Amino acid sequence: MLIERSAHTALAEATLHECAAGAFRLLIAEGGPGCGKSEFLKRFLGIAAESGAVVLDVPGLPDDRATPLGLVRRLAEHPALPDRTRERLRLATAQDAADATEPLRALSISAPLVIAVDDLHHADQPSLRQLLHLAHHARSARILLIGTEGPYDRGGDPLLGTELLRHPGFRRITLDPLSPEGVTRLVGTLGTLRDQQADGRRGAECYAMTGGNPLLLRALFQDRWAAPDTGGRGPRPTAGGPFHQAVAACLARTGTPTRDVAGALAVLGPSATPALLSRLPGLDTAAVARALQVLELSGLTDGHRYRHPVVTAAALDHLDADDRRLLHERSALLLHDQGARATEVGEHLLAAQPTAPAWAVAVLRDAAAEALVDDDAPAAIRYLDLACRACQEPPQRAATRIALAAALWRVNPSAAEHHVGETLADLHTGALADGDTAPLVRLLIGFGRLEEASRARARLEAAGHPHSGPGPDPDPARPSVVHPCPWPVEPEENRPQPAPDAAAPREPWDETPGAGTAAAIWGIPGPGTSEAAADEAERRLRACPLLDGTLAVVANAVRTLLRAGRTAEADEWCHRLLKEATTRRSPGWEAEFLAILAEIALRKGALPDAEERARQALACLPGRGGSVLVGGPLASRLHAYTAMGRYHDAARVLHHPVPAALFQSVYGLAYLRARGHYHLATDHTRAALRDFLAVGRMAQRWGLDHPALLPWRTDAAQAFLRLGERPGAARMITEQLSCARLWSDPHTRGVSLRLRARVAAAPERPHLLTQAVEVLQQCGDRLELARALADLGAAYQSVGESVRANNVRRRAWRMAEECGAKALCDSILPRQAMCGGDRPDPPGRDQGAGLSESEMRVAILAANGNSNREIALRLCVTMSTVEQHLTRVYRKLRISRRQQLPKSLIGPVGTRATNHKELSSF
Repeated sequence: MLIERSAHTALAEATLHECAAGAFRLLIAEGGPGCGKSEFLKRFLGIAAESGAVVLDVPGLPDDRATPLGLVRRLAEHPALPDRTRERLRLATAQDAADATEPLRALSISAPLVIAVDDLHHADQPSLRQLLHLAHHARSARILLIGTEGPYDRGGDPLLGTELLRHPGFRRITLDPLSPEGVTRLVGTLGTLRDQQADGRRGAECYAMTGGNPLLLRALFQDRWAAPDTGGRGPRPTAGGPFHQAVAACLARTGTPTRDVAGALAVLGPSATPALLSRLPGLDTAAVARALQVLELSGLTDGHRYRHPVVTAAALDHLDADDRRLLHERSALLLHDQGARATEVGEHLLAAQPTAPAWAVAVLRDAAAEALVDDDAPAAIRYLDLACRACQEPPQRAATRIALAAALWRVNPSAAEHHVGETLADLHTGALADGDTAPLVRLLIGFGRLEEASRARARLEAAGHPHSGPGPDPDPARPSVVHPCPWPVEPEENRPQPAPDAAAPREPWDETPGAGTAAAIWGIPGPGTSEAAADEAERRLRACPLLDGTLAVVANAVRTLLRAGRTAEADEWCHRLLKEATTRRSPGWEAEFLAILAEIALRKGALPDAEERARQALACLPGRGGSVLVGGPLASRLHAYTAMGRYHDAARVLHHPVPAALFQSVYGLAYLRARGHYHLATDHTRAALRDFLAVGRMAQRWGLDHPALLPWRTDAAQAFLRLGERPGAARMITEQLSCARLWSDPHTRGVSLRLRARVAAAPERPHLLTQAVEVLQQCGDRLELARALADLGAAYQSVGESVRANNVRRRAWRMAEECGAKALCDSILPRQAMCGGDRPDPPGRDQGAGLSESEMRVAILAANGNSNREIALRLCVTMSTVEQHLTRVYRKLRISRRQQLPKSLIGPVGTRATNHKELSSF
C-alpha cells in the first residue's frame, strides 16, 4: 500500500496522458534508499499497461557502467517487444549504430511507449547517450522515459545531470520518507491492534526509529517486539534481525562516499560534527554534506546522530576490523586535539586496542579519574589497563598500576591486591617514584598490610614526603585516581552536616597514640577513652566522604563505634554506607560494609544474621580466594557456626581457600581468633592456644594490642583453663582487665570478669559474675551475657543456692536459644536432663547408643554429679526408679559404677538439681 503517494501517482498519470497525446516526456522519481522508489515505479507501470501503453522495464545494475550499451541491449531482449522491433534493436546495438533507438520511435507510432529504468544512475554512458539522442530527436514521439535514482547518485557522467534534465518534457518526483502521520497509518495497517491511541503511540516510536523509511518500517514489524506484559507491544529490534538487514540494504544502495561517511559517523558517535566527519575519512565538506543528506533522507539519521543503536551496528558492519581500528585511533587523536573530554577520547582508544600510543597514557588516566567520579569503576579499569600496556617507562607503569589497583578495589579486591604486589616489587627495585609511593601506602593500609605500609611510609619520609596515609592528598591540585578530591568535601544530602570544627583537614593519626604509624588508621582514635574514640569516629564519618582513598578511614570509624558500645549508631552508619556503595556500583565496598554488619550482628549475639551477612560479603568478592578481605567474613562465619554448634559447617569454612598474604594482614587476625575458638569448641585446645598467642604477637608487633580491638588475652585464658593451667589464665585475665579498665570497655571488661570468676574461689564467683552480668547488659551482647548468666547459675549451684541457680540458668538458656547458640544451650542443660519440652540433643549420644530416653536422662544427670535423690527430684520419679534405670544403664554400657560413665555425658557447666520446685520453675 502506497501511503502519502497519491499526489506523486497523479503527476505520473498526467505525464502519461501528455505522452499519449503526442509528446516525449521524461520523468525522474528521486528518493533515499528504501523510500519506495521501486514500489512507486511498479505501481505506475501497472497503470500504464492497463491504459494500453507498451511497457519496457529494465533495472539498472552496478555492473552496467563497465558494459557499453548494456542497458540498451537488455531493452532489446524485453519480451514485450514485437519480434521485428527486437531484431532491429539487436542489429543496431551489435553494429554500435549511432541511433540504436530508432526502432523504439517507430514502435511508439502504434501505441504509447513507456521505457522504465530502475536505478538509472547505474546505466552505462553509451546507453545514456542513446537515451539523450532519443529525447532530443523524438520530441513529438509518444514515448515516456521514467527512471528512479537516489539523491546525488548521478555518477561521473554530467549528461544525466544537465542535458536530460534540461529537456522541456522533464518532470521530477521526490519521494520523501513518510510523515509521522503516515507512519501511524502504516502501523495501523501492518499491526494487529485497532486502538487508535495505541497506534498513535507506537507510530511515534516507529517514526523515531525509522524516520519514516517504508522499507525500515516493514522490517521493524518483522523484528522483535516487546511482550504485552512489559507495557504493550513495542518495537525492539536486535542486531542481525530483519531491521538490521534492512539498514544494511539501504547503506549498500548508496554510493561509496556516503558509506564512508556512514562508517565515520558510526565510529564518532555523539562526537560527530561535519568538520570531524570531513577530516576522518578524508572527504571534502561538500561530499560530506551530500552524504549526510542522503542518510537523513533514508531515515537512518536525525541530524548527525543515528536513530537507533542497530543502525549504528549496521553501519559499522561495512568496515573491516583494521579500518575500524584505524578510524578509532584517528578519532581519538582528532578529539584530543580539539580538547574533548578524556572519556570521549578514551573510548576511541579502547576501541583501537590492543595497543595505544604513548601520548594516550595521560589521557587514559584522566578518563579513569572522570569515570570514578561517575562511579563507573569498570570503565576506569578498562582505561587504566590499556594505559598500563601503553606505558613505556617503568616509573610511569608503576604509578598507573597503583591507580588501577585502587579502581579494582571497588569491584575485584583480589585483582587489586595482585597489582599491589607487583607495585611493591617496583618499589624495592626503585622503579616507583617517591611521589607515587603515597597512594601505594594508602592501598596497603586499606588491605591491612601494615608492616609493608610502614616500610613504604618510612621510605617516603626518608625522601622528604611525610604524607602517605588515607585522607587528603597534600596537593589537591595534583590529579589523583586514588583520591580524586580533597577531604573533607561537602557532605552528601543523606549525611548529617559536619560540626564546625570538622572543616579543617586532619589526618586520622594526628590525635592517635603512636602517631605516624601505618596502624593508626586501624587503631583506636582519640585520647584513649571509649567516649572520646566514639566521638572522633563520629566526626570522621560526618566529615569524610566515601572515596577510594578514604574507605579504610570510614570503615574503621564504624568499627570504632561498635567497639565503644554504640552498636545502634554503628549499625545505622553501616547500613547508610552499604546503601551508598550499592548505589555507586562498588561490590568491593559492599563486601567491606557487609563484613562489618556481620561483626555488628555477632556483637549483638544474632548468630544467624551474622552468618547471612558474612555469606553476602563473600558473594560480593569475585575470585574471593585471592583477597585478604575474605578474612573478616570468614571469621564471622566461623564464630557463628561454632557458637551455633554447627561444627561441620565451621570445618567447611576452614577449607575455604585463603591467600598466604592473609596472615600478613590485619584481616588475618580476626580469622585466627575465629579459628582458635573453633579449635577450643572441638577440644583441640593446644591448637586454639597457638592461634590466640599468634594473634597477640602480631597485634603487639603491629601496634594493635588493644583490648577492644583484639581481646586475645581472654581468648588465651579460656584455652589455659581448658588445659588446667590456672596461673596462665589468671595472668592473662589480669592483664586484660587492667587494659579494659583504662579504656572503659564494657564488653571486654564483662568477658574478663566472667573468666576471672573461673579462676576465683567458689564463694567469690557469684559476686564476680554478677558484676560481669551487669557490665555486659550495657553493651548489648546477648550471647556473652548468656554465657555469663550460665556461669552465674553454675556458681549459685556450687554454693547450694539451687533455686536461684535454676532461675538464672533458665534465663541463660532462653537467651542462648534466641541467639541461635545451640552449643551454649547444650552446655547449660541437655535435652534429656529436662522434664519435658523440646530441647537440643545432648553431647555423647553415640556413647549412649541402646539406652532408652529415660535411661539417658538418668545417665546424664548421674555423670554430672547428681545424687540419686537429686535425680529423682529432678525427673519427678522415685529413688527406686532411678536405681533401676542406673542398673540397666550399667549393664548396657558394660560398666559397674557411676564413675565409669562416659565423660562425653558431662557438660561444661554442671547440671545438679535438688528439688522438684527447681525443675518446675524452669
